[in-house]
Amino acid sequence: MPNYENFFVYDYWQYEVIRHAFTFTVAVFAASLVYFAMSARDTAPQFRTTNYISAVVMVSATIELGHLFIMWDRSFAYDEVANTYTRIEGAIFANGYRYANWLIDVPMLLTQFLIVLGFTGAALFARWWKLTLAGAGMIILGYIGQYYEPQVAGFTEGSGAPFWIWGGVSWLAFFWLLYLANDAVKSGITQIPEEARGPMQNAWKLLLITWFLYGFVYLVPGIPGINQSADWVVIRQLGYTLADVISKTVFGILLARVAVIQTKQLKKDGNATASGEAG
Repeated sequence: MPNYENFFVYDYWQYEVIRHAFTFTVAVFAASLVYFAMSARDTAPQFRTTNYISAVVMVSATIELGHLFIMWDRSFAYDEVANTYTRIEGAIFANGYRYANWLIDVPMLLTQFLIVLGFTGAALFARWWKLTLAGAGMIILGYIGQYYEPQVAGFTEGSGAPFWIWGGVSWLAFFWLLYLANDAVKSGITQIPEEARGPMQNAWKLLLITWFLYGFVYLVPGIPGINQSADWVVIRQLGYTLADVISKTVFGILLARVAVIQTKQLKKDGNATASGEAG
Protein backbone atom coordinates (compact mmCIF):
# COMPACT_ATOMS: atom_id res chain seq x y z
CA MET A 1 0.00 0.00 0.00
CA PRO A 2 1.48 3.40 -0.98
CA ASN A 3 2.28 5.82 1.80
CA TYR A 4 0.19 8.85 2.67
CA GLU A 5 2.36 11.27 0.67
CA ASN A 6 1.42 9.63 -2.64
CA PHE A 7 -2.21 10.80 -2.60
CA PHE A 8 -1.70 14.55 -3.03
CA VAL A 9 -1.26 17.02 -5.86
CA TYR A 10 1.43 19.44 -4.70
CA ASP A 11 1.78 23.11 -5.45
CA TYR A 12 5.19 23.93 -6.88
CA TRP A 13 6.44 25.40 -3.59
CA GLN A 14 5.21 22.44 -1.55
CA TYR A 15 7.01 19.92 -3.70
CA GLU A 16 10.21 21.98 -3.81
CA VAL A 17 10.31 22.59 -0.04
CA ILE A 18 10.16 18.84 0.59
CA ARG A 19 12.75 18.20 -2.13
CA HIS A 20 15.07 20.79 -0.63
CA ALA A 21 14.56 19.32 2.85
CA PHE A 22 15.82 15.96 1.59
CA THR A 23 18.81 17.67 -0.06
CA PHE A 24 19.62 19.60 3.11
CA THR A 25 19.46 16.46 5.26
CA VAL A 26 21.75 14.49 2.96
CA ALA A 27 24.26 17.37 2.90
CA VAL A 28 24.24 17.68 6.70
CA PHE A 29 24.84 13.96 7.19
CA ALA A 30 27.61 13.83 4.59
CA ALA A 31 29.38 16.79 6.20
CA SER A 32 28.85 15.32 9.68
CA LEU A 33 30.47 12.06 8.58
CA VAL A 34 33.68 13.95 7.81
CA TYR A 35 33.48 15.86 11.11
CA PHE A 36 33.03 12.78 13.29
CA ALA A 37 35.77 10.87 11.48
CA MET A 38 38.28 13.72 11.78
CA SER A 39 37.48 14.65 15.40
CA ALA A 40 37.78 11.10 16.75
CA ARG A 41 41.49 11.66 17.45
CA ASP A 42 40.61 14.37 19.98
CA THR A 43 39.24 11.82 22.45
CA ALA A 44 40.79 9.07 24.55
CA PRO A 45 40.64 5.55 23.05
CA GLN A 46 37.92 4.37 25.46
CA PHE A 47 35.61 7.20 24.32
CA ARG A 48 36.62 7.28 20.66
CA THR A 49 33.99 4.69 19.82
CA THR A 50 31.28 7.36 20.12
CA ASN A 51 32.75 9.24 17.15
CA TYR A 52 33.04 6.07 15.13
CA ILE A 53 29.45 5.16 15.88
CA SER A 54 28.31 8.65 14.87
CA ALA A 55 30.22 8.23 11.61
CA VAL A 56 28.44 4.91 10.95
CA VAL A 57 25.09 6.59 11.69
CA MET A 58 25.96 9.31 9.17
CA VAL A 59 26.78 6.75 6.47
CA SER A 60 23.48 4.95 7.03
CA ALA A 61 21.46 8.17 7.12
CA THR A 62 23.15 9.62 4.02
CA ILE A 63 22.41 6.49 1.98
CA GLU A 64 18.79 6.14 3.14
CA LEU A 65 17.90 9.84 2.85
CA GLY A 66 19.66 10.04 -0.50
CA HIS A 67 17.46 7.19 -1.67
CA LEU A 68 14.35 9.01 -0.42
CA PHE A 69 15.42 12.13 -2.34
CA ILE A 70 15.77 10.11 -5.54
CA MET A 71 12.37 8.48 -5.01
CA TRP A 72 10.69 11.82 -4.36
CA ASP A 73 12.38 13.33 -7.41
CA ARG A 74 11.26 10.46 -9.68
CA SER A 75 7.74 9.88 -8.34
CA PHE A 76 6.11 13.18 -9.34
CA ALA A 77 5.74 14.99 -12.65
CA TYR A 78 5.48 18.77 -13.13
CA ASP A 79 2.39 20.27 -14.79
CA GLU A 80 3.46 23.58 -16.35
CA VAL A 81 -0.13 24.76 -16.88
CA ALA A 82 -1.31 24.15 -13.30
CA ASN A 83 2.13 24.75 -11.75
CA THR A 84 1.70 21.58 -9.69
CA TYR A 85 3.32 18.19 -9.19
CA THR A 86 1.29 14.97 -9.53
CA ARG A 87 2.40 11.42 -8.84
CA ILE A 88 3.48 9.53 -11.94
CA GLU A 89 1.38 6.43 -12.57
CA GLY A 90 3.33 3.35 -11.51
CA ALA A 91 5.78 5.36 -9.38
CA ILE A 92 5.61 5.31 -5.58
CA PHE A 93 7.33 7.33 -2.88
CA ALA A 94 8.01 4.95 0.03
CA ASN A 95 8.38 6.75 3.33
CA GLY A 96 8.96 3.35 4.94
CA TYR A 97 12.64 3.58 4.00
CA ARG A 98 13.03 5.90 6.97
CA TYR A 99 12.28 2.96 9.23
CA ALA A 100 15.11 0.94 7.71
CA ASN A 101 17.42 3.81 8.58
CA TRP A 102 16.07 4.11 12.12
CA LEU A 103 16.42 0.37 12.70
CA ILE A 104 20.15 0.80 12.11
CA ASP A 105 20.63 4.16 13.77
CA VAL A 106 18.59 3.90 16.99
CA PRO A 107 20.60 0.97 18.44
CA MET A 108 23.78 2.80 17.41
CA LEU A 109 22.71 6.04 19.11
CA LEU A 110 21.74 4.18 22.27
CA THR A 111 25.07 2.34 22.31
CA GLN A 112 27.13 5.51 22.17
CA PHE A 113 24.78 7.01 24.76
CA LEU A 114 25.74 4.26 27.21
CA ILE A 115 29.45 4.40 26.35
CA VAL A 116 29.69 8.14 27.02
CA LEU A 117 27.81 7.70 30.30
CA GLY A 118 30.65 5.42 31.39
CA PHE A 119 28.98 2.00 31.30
CA THR A 120 31.29 -0.89 30.44
CA GLY A 121 31.29 -4.68 30.41
CA ALA A 122 28.28 -6.46 31.92
CA ALA A 123 26.69 -3.19 33.08
CA LEU A 124 26.78 -1.90 29.50
CA PHE A 125 25.32 -5.08 28.02
CA ALA A 126 22.58 -5.35 30.68
CA ARG A 127 21.22 -1.96 29.65
CA TRP A 128 22.08 -2.19 25.96
CA TRP A 129 19.99 -5.24 25.10
CA LYS A 130 16.89 -3.80 26.79
CA LEU A 131 17.28 -0.43 25.08
CA THR A 132 17.92 -2.10 21.72
CA LEU A 133 14.90 -4.37 22.12
CA ALA A 134 12.66 -1.43 23.02
CA GLY A 135 14.01 0.69 20.16
CA ALA A 136 13.73 -2.07 17.57
CA GLY A 137 10.21 -2.92 18.76
CA MET A 138 9.14 0.72 18.53
CA ILE A 139 10.45 1.02 14.97
CA ILE A 140 9.16 -2.31 13.62
CA LEU A 141 5.68 -1.79 15.07
CA GLY A 142 5.55 1.73 13.66
CA TYR A 143 6.75 0.42 10.30
CA ILE A 144 3.83 -2.00 10.15
CA GLY A 145 1.37 0.71 11.14
CA GLN A 146 2.51 3.15 8.45
CA TYR A 147 1.19 0.82 5.75
CA TYR A 148 -2.32 1.74 6.90
CA GLU A 149 -1.87 5.51 6.49
CA PRO A 150 -4.10 5.78 3.36
CA GLN A 151 -6.98 4.00 5.09
CA VAL A 152 -6.87 6.06 8.27
CA ALA A 153 -6.64 9.27 6.20
CA GLY A 154 -9.65 8.25 4.11
CA PHE A 155 -7.87 7.99 0.76
CA THR A 156 -8.65 4.30 0.29
CA GLU A 157 -11.37 1.96 1.48
CA GLY A 158 -10.85 -0.13 4.57
CA SER A 159 -10.52 0.32 8.29
CA GLY A 160 -7.90 2.66 9.70
CA ALA A 161 -7.91 0.72 12.98
CA PRO A 162 -4.64 -1.15 12.24
CA PHE A 163 -2.86 2.21 11.99
CA TRP A 164 -3.90 3.07 15.55
CA ILE A 165 -3.34 -0.44 16.89
CA TRP A 166 0.19 -0.88 15.56
CA GLY A 167 0.99 2.77 16.21
CA GLY A 168 -0.35 2.54 19.75
CA VAL A 169 1.73 -0.51 20.60
CA SER A 170 4.73 1.28 19.06
CA TRP A 171 4.12 4.19 21.44
CA LEU A 172 4.10 1.74 24.38
CA ALA A 173 7.52 0.46 23.28
CA PHE A 174 8.60 4.11 22.98
CA PHE A 175 7.59 4.87 26.58
CA TRP A 176 9.46 1.77 27.76
CA LEU A 177 12.51 3.01 25.85
CA LEU A 178 12.25 6.43 27.51
CA TYR A 179 12.02 4.84 30.94
CA LEU A 180 15.13 2.74 30.32
CA ALA A 181 17.10 5.65 28.83
CA ASN A 182 16.15 8.01 31.65
CA ASP A 183 17.22 5.42 34.21
CA ALA A 184 20.57 5.09 32.41
CA VAL A 185 21.05 8.86 32.55
CA LYS A 186 20.24 9.05 36.27
CA SER A 187 22.59 6.16 37.05
CA GLY A 188 25.42 7.20 34.75
CA ILE A 189 25.48 10.97 35.13
CA THR A 190 27.34 10.69 38.44
CA GLN A 191 30.12 8.71 36.75
CA ILE A 192 31.18 11.53 34.44
CA PRO A 193 33.00 14.79 35.26
CA GLU A 194 30.79 17.59 36.54
CA GLU A 195 31.72 19.78 33.57
CA ALA A 196 30.35 17.11 31.21
CA ARG A 197 27.01 16.71 32.97
CA GLY A 198 25.44 19.80 31.38
CA PRO A 199 26.13 18.71 27.77
CA MET A 200 25.03 15.17 28.67
CA GLN A 201 21.71 16.42 30.07
CA ASN A 202 21.25 18.61 26.99
CA ALA A 203 21.86 15.63 24.72
CA TRP A 204 19.24 13.62 26.59
CA LYS A 205 16.69 16.47 26.48
CA LEU A 206 17.23 16.96 22.74
CA LEU A 207 16.80 13.25 22.12
CA LEU A 208 13.61 13.27 24.17
CA ILE A 209 12.13 16.24 22.27
CA THR A 210 13.02 14.93 18.82
CA TRP A 211 11.66 11.45 19.50
CA PHE A 212 8.33 12.98 20.54
CA LEU A 213 8.45 15.01 17.31
CA TYR A 214 8.86 11.77 15.35
CA GLY A 215 5.82 10.40 17.13
CA PHE A 216 3.71 13.45 16.33
CA VAL A 217 4.47 13.52 12.60
CA TYR A 218 3.83 9.78 12.47
CA LEU A 219 0.28 10.47 13.64
CA VAL A 220 -0.49 13.22 11.07
CA PRO A 221 -2.34 10.89 8.62
CA GLY A 222 -4.75 9.94 11.40
CA ILE A 223 -5.69 13.45 12.58
CA PRO A 224 -9.04 14.55 11.05
CA GLY A 225 -9.17 18.10 9.77
CA ILE A 226 -5.51 18.26 8.76
CA ASN A 227 -4.80 14.84 7.26
CA GLN A 228 -6.07 15.69 3.76
CA SER A 229 -4.04 18.88 3.35
CA ALA A 230 -0.81 18.87 1.37
CA ASP A 231 0.43 21.63 3.67
CA TRP A 232 0.60 19.03 6.42
CA VAL A 233 2.67 16.76 4.23
CA VAL A 234 5.18 19.61 4.05
CA ILE A 235 5.03 20.07 7.82
CA ARG A 236 5.39 16.32 8.29
CA GLN A 237 8.49 16.04 6.12
CA LEU A 238 10.04 19.15 7.69
CA GLY A 239 9.35 17.59 11.10
CA TYR A 240 11.13 14.41 10.07
CA THR A 241 14.02 16.51 8.74
CA LEU A 242 14.37 18.52 11.94
CA ALA A 243 14.16 15.41 14.11
CA ASP A 244 16.69 13.54 11.96
CA VAL A 245 19.28 16.32 12.02
CA ILE A 246 18.96 16.97 15.76
CA SER A 247 18.75 13.35 16.93
CA LYS A 248 21.68 12.21 14.79
CA THR A 249 24.07 15.09 14.12
CA VAL A 250 23.44 17.48 17.04
CA PHE A 251 23.10 14.58 19.49
CA GLY A 252 26.37 13.10 18.18
CA ILE A 253 28.17 16.43 18.51
CA LEU A 254 27.03 16.80 22.13
CA LEU A 255 28.18 13.29 22.96
CA ALA A 256 31.51 13.99 21.28
CA ARG A 257 31.79 17.10 23.46
CA VAL A 258 31.19 14.98 26.57
CA ALA A 259 33.88 12.55 25.38
CA VAL A 260 36.37 15.40 24.93
CA ILE A 261 35.68 16.69 28.45
CA GLN A 262 36.18 13.20 29.85
CA THR A 263 39.44 12.93 27.93
CA LYS A 264 40.70 16.20 29.44
CA GLN A 265 39.75 14.96 32.90
CA LEU A 266 41.70 11.74 32.33
CA LYS A 267 44.76 13.80 31.37
CA LYS A 268 44.36 15.95 34.48
CA ASP A 269 44.05 12.90 36.69
CA GLY A 270 47.07 11.37 34.98
CA ASN A 271 49.14 14.49 35.49
CA ALA A 272 48.03 14.72 39.13
CA THR A 273 49.03 11.09 39.69
CA ALA A 274 52.35 11.63 37.99
CA SER A 275 53.01 14.73 40.11
CA GLY A 276 52.11 12.84 43.28
CA GLU A 277 54.44 9.99 42.40
CA ALA A 278 57.21 12.43 41.59
CA GLY A 279 56.72 14.12 44.97
